[in-house]
Amino acid sequence: MKTNIKDRSLLQNYTKSRLPEFTLEEMKMINGTSDFFGLNFYSSGLVWNKTSPIASVSYESDKDTAGIQDPSWIGSGSSWLKVTPFGLRKILRWIKNEYNNPDVYVTENGVSDRNGSLADYHRIYYYKNYINEMLKAINKDGCNVKGYTAWSLMDNFEWASGYTEQFGLHYVNFSDPQRPRTPKASSRCYSHIIQKNGFGDENLDTLCPTGPKQRTTGGTATTMTNTITPPSSGCNKQTTLLFTWLLVISMIFILKSG
Repeated sequence: MKTNIKDRSLLQNYTKSRLPEFTLEEMKMINGTSDFFGLNFYSSGLVWNKTSPIASVSYESDKDTAGIQDPSWIGSGSSWLKVTPFGLRKILRWIKNEYNNPDVYVTENGVSDRNGSLADYHRIYYYKNYINEMLKAINKDGCNVKGYTAWSLMDNFEWASGYTEQFGLHYVNFSDPQRPRTPKASSRCYSHIIQKNGFGDENLDTLCPTGPKQRTTGGTATTMTNTITPPSSGCNKQTTLLFTWLLVISMIFILKSG
């Protein structure tokens, strides 16, 4: 990305890159000072190379890529969020290889809906599958994941979407001045998973159902999309590259004092 922005900047008649660069002194000062890698992860995309017009100056054009989300992927209450658990394992492997396997904390991971259902089977499905892929990254790929945080504890104000998209494990009645909280089915499931520090319980399907009767079709719970916005349609363009979109990724570098 640094090279791409620099090259585009020079072609746009800038004397240097529009992206500020660290000096050698700054790089030496911060080298090795991070305590951990903080990862916010929600969804993935299908991406391919595409040269953007040089006259265009923006985050999107600087990437020189184009992408879609497969229309067959399960949707959510957010247009940008498709259910892609495989992406979490892929990005954790990439972090391991790119940054010499640092300590990683998954600081945000979750899924939205727009109806506030307390029987949020789609959220249970999401967490079970994403956490399972994270465990594969730990146990099979050797990724150094130290912690995981679900987003979020309760419904809240979601940026430009306000209160229309709910991510919470607990429902919040925003019409009531007291803002009462009600646990959703996913809260009981997530509580069970963190108490056990994983799965491995014969009662898991009872405590963490992905539908009223656990029915499945083609490996996906048939009730999965009942409480979320159906997947939007999209083109079936064949892609040349599959890469994880870090839609809200944050690399948190906490400098050690002294």
